[in-house]
Amino acid sequence: MATMGFIQKQNQKEETPTQNSALVAETFTHSIAFGETGSGKTSSFIYPNLQKRIQLGHGILLYDYKGKEHLSVKHLAFYAGRLDDVVEIGKPWGESINLIEKMDEDELDKFFDNILKHGEDSQYWQNSAKSLGQTLLIILKAIENFSIALKCVEGIDREEIESASLNPYKYPTKRTLFNLVKVCKTFEVLKLFIKELDALYKAMNRLTKRAARYSIADKGLNKSQKERLLNLIAQKELFKNVIDTNKNSLENFGEDSNENLTQNIIGSLISPLITLSRNKYLNTNSFDIAKALNAGKIIIINTESLSNSVLESLNNSILYELSKRTKRLHLHPISIFIDEVQRVVSTNTDLPIDVFREAKVDMFLATQNSSLLIEKLKEEKFNALMGNLTLKFYYKSSHDEAITTEYTLEELAPFSYITSDNSYTKLLNSKPLFFTRDALLAVEFRYQKINKVLENFLYKYKNAKIIANYDARLYKENKLLIIDLTSQKEYIVESLTKENMDYLKEELDKLLEKITQHYPAL
Repeated sequence: MATMGFIQKQNQKEETPTQNSALVAETFTHSIAFGETGSGKTSSFIYPNLQKRIQLGHGILLYDYKGKEHLSVKHLAFYAGRLDDVVEIGKPWGESINLIEKMDEDELDKFFDNILKHGEDSQYWQNSAKSLGQTLLIILKAIENFSIALKCVEGIDREEIESASLNPYKYPTKRTLFNLVKVCKTFEVLKLFIKELDALYKAMNRLTKRAARYSIADKGLNKSQKERLLNLIAQKELFKNVIDTNKNSLENFGEDSNENLTQNIIGSLISPLITLSRNKYLNTNSFDIAKALNAGKIIIINTESLSNSVLESLNNSILYELSKRTKRLHLHPISIFIDEVQRVVSTNTDLPIDVFREAKVDMFLATQNSSLLIEKLKEEKFNALMGNLTLKFYYKSSHDEAITTEYTLEELAPFSYITSDNSYTKLLNSKPLFFTRDALLAVEFRYQKINKVLENFLYKYKNAKIIANYDARLYKENKLLIIDLTSQKEYIVESLTKENMDYLKEELDKLLEKITQHYPAL
């Protein structure tokens, strides 16, 4: 790190802090706050800037590590008239995404490096597993592209699309981690996947001819129909090219490969992916985060069940998509808030901050101290990041920082800070935002009513004055934590939909009918 003079002043200068707010101007030049727990960086840096950007109509992305920040975001959105813009990801009643949908080969390479870490002694297994994973995902993407093109052709029935892939192996038509694990869960399954690829190509040929016949029968080909057929043919041939290009790699894992060796490689690949593959919120192509941000949505990502490496990969993918906005003529401004930023960055992280100003994307980062970031990013990347952040805020901390100032961070009062905006020469006092529990829960109740959370997940309580509180471990057991807004007490209850309730009632009626038939006297 460059020598800048560490803070070592023993006697804090006697001075009343200047009243100020740690608000950042809308210049899209990015900022970061450092401060220990309780110093006020969340309540007086994150919240005020979040409030301002919501009021300005920005698209918002925020990672909720504590599991409760979503309440504050919704509260601020409600009072800005934007509660309907709030979207949650990572909860049963939120939107679902495909974690790897937008990742290209380079991003997938980094993703596998993060996920498949086995230590230096297992580098062979890591590289082999990554090779297998990359190859299978390339093939799944080619199948997905053909399936999408086929659905665009008029006259082809959806059932024909689904049944046409049975040769005898049914190939998935989406590139997801769930399907990646599905096609290579055992050596026999993987062997069949590879063996039937030629038969799948023949099925694609048959479907393409059928699609052409349907199109011609419908009063001849118009320009639109012709373009769709041309795209279908192109995707079919691209699939064939993918198979031919990856033939050697496939042979290493196929029928003639060493079964024990291949099974070990399969284990190295799918073991760290099992949990992710079972998470339906991360394996469904139903919601595009970048597109929603471009449209001005307020997106909250619940990180409870996500590892740091998965968070990093997801964040990289989103940031990469947003960096492409520079090509657009009309840009909706976006603000990204990442508290505890060390959780989502590493030496593999690409932070395209230098192009975000042109893309009208602003980043607000926060962490406890610089050492945490240096540990994750390493010194070179840390210095590059700090060089691209225009504003830095330092709150109370027992950790020395490489800045030149006459103030001692350890002696700062909560909510007081120094900033690079004035070269750390003034002690400023930020104005924190606090929310009462009742106010937060009142907005959450309104939000859950809008999104029919009780109706869809707690049908038995749909008319009660309660809110559902998601806990990943409980939900695996089909349970939810509920908060009774009248008594302010918490309970754990079964999650039951209307369909669940109707089924249980039917079963009870059947049981009572049988009992009555056998014991009419009852």
